[in-house]
Amino acid sequence: MSSSKALSGFHPSRKRGSAPNSCGVTEYKIAQNNAAALYSGDLVKLSSGYIAPVATTTDYAVGVLMGVRYVDKTSKQPVWASYINASVSSDDSNTYALVDDDPDSTYVIQADAALTIGDLNLNFDVTLGSGSTVTGRSGFGIKAGSRVATTAMLRPVALYTEPGNAWGDTATKVECRIQRNQQYTVVACVVGPV
Repeated sequence: MSSSKALSGFHPSRKRGSAPNSCGVTEYKIAQNNAAALYSGDLVKLSSGYIAPVATTTDYAVGVLMGVRYVDKTSKQPVWASYINASVSSDDSNTYALVDDDPDSTYVIQADAALTIGDLNLNFDVTLGSGSTVTGRSGFGIKAGSRVATTAMLRPVALYTEPGNAWGDTATKVECRIQRNQQYTVVACVVGPV
């Protein structure tokens, strides 16, 4: 029984249609002296061209943070890490987020309360929990009480198969896809001269 809530963000699962999952990532810039910490498994968005954590339930995600890289200002050595604190800047002015931005990716994520089989293909908001500097993992999860048939951030597509996880458990783990994805959803379209 998945009875202990331990929200740890998005974990890569597979590609829709059972395609192989290479766990490939794209590098996006993180602003120097970034305003917010970023943790592996956080849902991230583009904000003024830089990666930032999703901060509201109405944001559109570009993908899931898998890690970061930058050059440490003190040691002058490259750093690859699962998280980055706020207000960090790279010695070479290049701080990068490694993001799984494939809109066909699915993820395993834990809910903050029980989900049932009737919740499949409904939509949910995400809890915006803070991550852990000990594990480097996100504190995001599915907000179980936000279930709607209309638009929201996430859509469960299957129960995550592992011993002790079942529909109706206190903190159900499910496989989900990102519904509010910048790759799938046209947020705004500007047409210029041809």
